[in-house]
Amino acid sequence: MPSNVSIAGQVTPTAQASTTQLNFRQMCGEVRWWNPDVPAGLAKRWINNSYRRVIDKRLWYGLLTRGQVTVPSVYNTGTATFTLGSTTVTGTGTTWAQTMVNEQIRAGFSTGWYNIQSVQSPTQLTLDLPWGNPTVNSVGYQIVQTWVTLGPNIKRVLEMVNQRQGWRMKIDMPQAVGNMYDTWRTTTGWSYMLLSKEPMANGSPQWEIYPAPTFQQVFPFLAYVQAPDMSLDGDFPVTFVRSDIIVLGAIKQALLFKGKASRYYDPQTASVKEQEFQSELANMELNDDNQYPKNLGWDYSQWPYYQYGSQYMQSHAGAPDEY
Repeated sequence: MPSNVSIAGQVTPTAQASTTQLNFRQMCGEVRWWNPDVPAGLAKRWINNSYRRVIDKRLWYGLLTRGQVTVPSVYNTGTATFTLGSTTVTGTGTTWAQTMVNEQIRAGFSTGWYNIQSVQSPTQLTLDLPWGNPTVNSVGYQIVQTWVTLGPNIKRVLEMVNQRQGWRMKIDMPQAVGNMYDTWRTTTGWSYMLLSKEPMANGSPQWEIYPAPTFQQVFPFLAYVQAPDMSLDGDFPVTFVRSDIIVLGAIKQALLFKGKASRYYDPQTASVKEQEFQSELANMELNDDNQYPKNLGWDYSQWPYYQYGSQYMQSHAGAPDEY
């Protein structure tokens, strides 16, 4: 795993995968062995292109990571003025801070959440969209963190838990579910859904924690990530992604480089290497099934899920089958 990539809120692997044979430099060297005329920079690009073909094939065990997202307590000190058609919100008796950027604000309980784009002073902030509701002056408001990003590299959230309440969050739910249950998002505090949202302005994946959490807490998660390209000579692919298969996927390009103008041009061998790549990729998928993904087929009908919190479990002495 590239050692120069660290994402806030995620555990970053730093050790070489025990099942990986070659590092980035060695893989590039093997590709150039088939055609020494290939520039080193081009060989590196082919290796990363082949790596991307492998990574995008499926959700590999080596792409799993754990992390956490921490949300603050609701802030509602003072009053605020929201003006129709304006992105500027003015506060009275407020102490707004830069830490509130990318948190959400609303007036009352039926205006919907707006994202805070910037904070100019303790009494002035800017929304990402103009206020579309009627103008309200010096009213109560709420600032919370209900829209969250778990990191720019998240591919799919596998698990998330509400550590404060002690239950598993319901994930893979669209915005339509939240809109059906609670269009105004009136309910707050007891979060149990993770709703998919559009990406943030910077492209990072984004979710809505529903109901909006109103007290400081942490939501641990398990997710599949999008592995970055290898860049340093000592970089390795993620766990259980074999480097020799990545090399096989790049050899074809080396053998076709410059076409018939190259003395190493060999389309027949290039075709064979591509077939070997596809065959070994299928074998690697079967091996990966023995690591973790097979657990995703767990039959919850035999061990049903109920939203009991930890306090319930601790206070009920029945056999596990009852739960």
